[in-house]
Parts: sequence; structure tokens; C-alpha cells
Amino acid sequence: MASEIKVDTISEQTSANGVSIDGVLVKDNKVDVNGTADGIILDADADTTISADTDDQIDFKLGGTDFMSLTATGATVTTSGSAANTLELKSTNADANVGPIIKLNRDSASPADGDTYGSIDFFGDNSAAESTRLGDIFMVMTDVTDGTEDSRLHFRTMKDGTVTDSIHISPTELVINDDQVDRDFRIESDSNAILFKLQAVNGNNSAGSIGFNSSNADGNFIEAVNPQGGAYAAKFESSASSGAVYLLSIKFSGQAPDDNNSYMINGRDSSTARFQVFSDGDVQNHDNSYGSISDERIKSEIVDANSQWDDIKALKVRNYKKNEDIAEYGDKAWVQLGVIAQELEAAGMDKCVKQEVLYTADDQDTKEYLYTQKDKDQGLIPEGKDVGDVQIAKKANVGDIKEYKTVKYSILYMKAIKALQEAMTKIETLETKVKALEDA
Repeated sequence: MASEIKVDTISEQTSANGVSIDGVLVKDNKVDVNGTADGIILDADADTTISADTDDQIDFKLGGTDFMSLTATGATVTTSGSAANTLELKSTNADANVGPIIKLNRDSASPADGDTYGSIDFFGDNSAAESTRLGDIFMVMTDVTDGTEDSRLHFRTMKDGTVTDSIHISPTELVINDDQVDRDFRIESDSNAILFKLQAVNGNNSAGSIGFNSSNADGNFIEAVNPQGGAYAAKFESSASSGAVYLLSIKFSGQAPDDNNSYMINGRDSSTARFQVFSDGDVQNHDNSYGSISDERIKSEIVDANSQWDDIKALKVRNYKKNEDIAEYGDKAWVQLGVIAQELEAAGMDKCVKQEVLYTADDQDTKEYLYTQKDKDQGLIPEGKDVGDVQIAKKANVGDIKEYKTVKYSILYMKAIKALQEAMTKIETLETKVKALEDA
């Protein structure tokens, strides 16, 4: 029969040494395993244990393997299996608005603006077996003032060996790529590889591009480039993989280059400009041909036009100078050839005139006319002034020009053709009569 010790009660006070059984000390309502490895056994095969075999550290073992360790600096959970859940927080609360909560609480006695209030850090080994920070998510308190507290949430990732700010969210803004690294922004859809793309260029924020429904940098259908660092303010580009093939580019090379040397719209192929709108408003194309859709199949009630003889006869073709050209160039302002909208209306050709609003009570502009290099070359800049200085600053007042009128010259051209045909008929009739008289 095995030996037994049966004790109903063991009473011991602090002054005594307690009771020690196989190195386990029972003293003052406490059990002391005194650093014994696997000091507390929790299962039948003795491989699920709690111990403090290392000073100031508690180890939890499952199946004989360290699962969790607690120290003064934190807790470490170690797993080696392929289980989906390394750590699971479960709530059985039936309230639909409450679930498991992870609370990161910095209880500081002296909080200050800029303090980090919590962080989730991601670490992993690199190829040199070095534990490396791969990224993190952390919260910064930007204003600790009671009643006006503000915070900023950061998402950071590794880029070329350095953790950089990918996204941060504050009460007033959402910022992407605040550290200005070579990081593209892309949105994909269910049927397009790239629905929206923001192409970044490392170290040069003026040369990036924005692409819609494009698969690569060469296939951008729409591209916007900072005009201070790139050639184009906006560019509509074909999907060609090589060559400079522009469907449309919009460019303005100066403050007010009122000339036909700079262009605002330039349509070209790899070698030739096909269509251009210059900064002075002139339009030209390579083949000198302007057309409109004129297919018979899209038109109805086709009849001969009425006589345009009287309208063309009533036209007054004028020479004039634009007020803005006079203000900028003075006597050097060029003389233009055209018609006056109000005179067309007076002659009954109001269908050729369109009225546009220019200045209203809510829209008054101050236009500055600056001295140009041309003024300097012509000796028009007074002493004390230089190129770029203000020549005239004029504010448009309500009542000066409330609205302006435009003329549809394309209608006038057709009127002129009809009137020319009428004139040709009259001329041919006269020629016939003259010939008959000559023959007689």
C-alpha cells in the first residue's frame, strides 16, 4: 500500500517558514514554485503549463511549446502552426451595435500635442534574418485641448528600406503619399485593368500624370501635367507606344502672349501640326479646310434659300481697333477688318448675332495690362518701369459693358455665297443682252 499523509488543517503564520513539499512552498495563503520550470501543470500529459523559470517573466506552454510570455515590457504570443486565428476576441453580446473591442489607451499625466496615442506595428525578418519594421498604423493627438480635441491616423508602409507615410487622415484632410516617394495611385474595376491611375515620378512632382481607363504610361487617354515642370497643362493622348502622337494638348506659355507664336490648342501627329489655336485666338489647320456634317440623310425640307442680295448689300464692312489692344499697344494697335454686331441687327440680320453676358453685379474684374518685351523694344516703357510692370489697371463697372455681342460669321459666309450666285446670274443675263446687241 502506498504511503499517505492526511492532514485536515495546516495553520502557518508569517513568522514561520511555511510548508514546503517537493520544492513547492505554501506560505501565507500563497503558493510559490520559486522559478521551477513548468511549475504549474494543467493537463494529464504535463505539457500544458505555467511557469516563471526566467526571472520577471511568466511563460505559458501549450503542447510543450512556448505560446505566450509576459514581461514588464509586454506580452508575446508565438505560433508555428497554420491556424487561421492566432488571436481571437469573441463577444457573445446580443446587442447588434456592440462587438469585440480592442482598446489602446495612453493614460498620460501630461498629454501634449503631437503625442502618439497608440500604434500597431508590423515586423518580419529580412533576407539577413534581421527583424525589420514593415509598416505600422498609429494615432497622433494633434490637439489635446479639452472640448476641441483633434487627432490624425497614419498608415505607413516600407519603401526601399524606409517606412514612409502612405495615408494619413485628419479632421480636415485625407493625404496620400505625404512623404513624396515614388508611389502610384490606382483604381481598378471589374472589367478594366486600370479605371483610374495617378502616375508618380520619384523626386519630381511636376512630371506625374493622371490616366483614366489606361493600362500603362504610354496608353493614357487623359494626362494632366504641371505646366511649371512639363510642356503641357493638359494632354489627350492616343494609345501609341512610341512617337509623339497628341490628340489634343492645351498650352499657354505666358501671362498674356497676344500673338500667333504661342498656341493654346495644338493637335499634331508625330511630325506635323494639324490643327492649332494660337494665343491671339487665330485658328489654322494643315490642309486649310473647315467642314461640318452636311449629309442629305440628316436634313429635311430642303429648298432653295431666299435671296440674300439685300442683306449682303446692307452689310457695312468696317475697319476698327479693339479697345483692349489700344490699352495695351496704344497707337501700335493693329487695324482689323470685319462687321459690327449692332449694325447687323439694325439691318435685320439679328439671326447672325448672339448676345453674351460679360460683367454683372457679382462679377467685376480688374484687368491689368503689363508692359511687354515688345514695348521695351519699341521704346514705349517710361522711366521707372520695366517689362512685367503694370501699365494700366482698370476695373470693369456694372453699366460699362453689361453684355457683349458676337457674330456668326459662318452664316455671313453662306449669305455671301448666295448673293454671289445671284450676282453671277445677273452678270450672265447682262452678258447675254450685251452680246445680242453687239451681234445686231
